[in-house]
Amino acid sequence: MARVLFVGRTTLDAVYTLDRLPDEDTKCFAEGFMAAPGGPAVNAALTCARLGGEALLITAVGAGPWAGLVRAALQREGVRLLDLAAGTGYQTPLTTVLSAPNQRTIVNPPIDRTPVRRLEGGWARSVPADWGPAPAVALSDGFFVAETLDLLADCRRAGTLLAMDGGSWKPGLERLTPLLTAAVVGERFSPPGAEPRPEPVFEYFSRAGVPCIGVTRGPKPILASERGRRFEIGIEPVEGAETLGAGDVLHGALAHYLAEGLGFEDALRRAARVATASCRGLGTEFRQRLS
Repeated sequence: MARVLFVGRTTLDAVYTLDRLPDEDTKCFAEGFMAAPGGPAVNAALTCARLGGEALLITAVGAGPWAGLVRAALQREGVRLLDLAAGTGYQTPLTTVLSAPNQRTIVNPPIDRTPVRRLEGGWARSVPADWGPAPAVALSDGFFVAETLDLLADCRRAGTLLAMDGGSWKPGLERLTPLLTAAVVGERFSPPGAEPRPEPVFEYFSRAGVPCIGVTRGPKPILASERGRRFEIGIEPVEGAETLGAGDVLHGALAHYLAEGLGFEDALRRAARVATASCRGLGTEFRQRLS
């Protein structure tokens, strides 16, 4: 079974599905509603689990009115959790999402700056013993880098492939980058001092020694490089696409297929097909398609 460690942010997403985003200063009724765990690393972990992999998640859940809902949902999906915020005053953030065909608007609450646990001393001393050895693949979404960098570095020394999901530049990524095996980022991602364009992204990660690089661009082809060899991956058109979380799904599937032993290009091509499938539905509909 593919074993993957996911590190990053957790939210509870309140998702309103609309035929179009509302006009300013108006009221409307949504066509659909769902509340579910969200955040890049969580969505990726759920995707891995739904594809039949073993997903291990390190994140901050903490307390508050939404924490129990998140824990219960992760348990139902078979995602194993290490909560960096256990015993602290940190509260799971509630995110409001307006999702319309090919559009989305996300409103996050203020950042909770409550300190959370820092994992020091490597894999064996930081995670439960029944998690077993360091996994084949680890994926970070760029959150909680300071708290998990020692652990991820220890995993790399043990042979773990380390991938990054980059939606935007986050503090600490300059320390994570030299450890990366693969960096797959969105088209709005930009390294410090650079414009959000593919070429500066390829240059930045190539200079840092990252062998596998990808830039996703929504419905446009993915641009990618493996040890300097460039290639593109076309995206199948989806009419009225529900794009919410599609990038997270792609990263979860990519990590899963890498852990199964596929090479970067093959894994990324298969992951792109899974992400496209996710654009045809949300929640239980997508889960049924994967199974």
